[in-house]
Amino acid sequence: MRKICNSENISYTEEYNPKYGMSCYGLAEIYREKNQLQVALDYHSKYIAILNKIDAKYDLAEAYYQLGLTYQKMGELQNSEENFQEAIQLFERMGAPKQVEKVEKAMKSG
Repeated sequence: MRKICNSENISYTEEYNPKYGMSCYGLAEIYREKNQLQVALDYHSKYIAILNKIDAKYDLAEAYYQLGLTYQKMGELQNSEENFQEAIQLFERMGAPKQVEKVEKAMKSG
């Protein structure tokens, strides 16, 4: 089971707003780079919740990859592995071998 933060506080307009979703994506990356990892997890969680609602598979795979990177940086290897595997499965279903390679490379570097 993937571990993501609670995202129950997302409003209806946020759920289907691509700009809000991309903001969450960008903020998660920024906070990961600044080592504010719990805040990054919150933004990853919101972004993943939005993507699940709108069924955006490619973006969802990328979001799980990014979440895996954040957990990897936190030293939570089990959570990192689970999210990387989720990303790989989604990328494989889409026939995106280069993306699978990217995720596998990140897994090995951690």
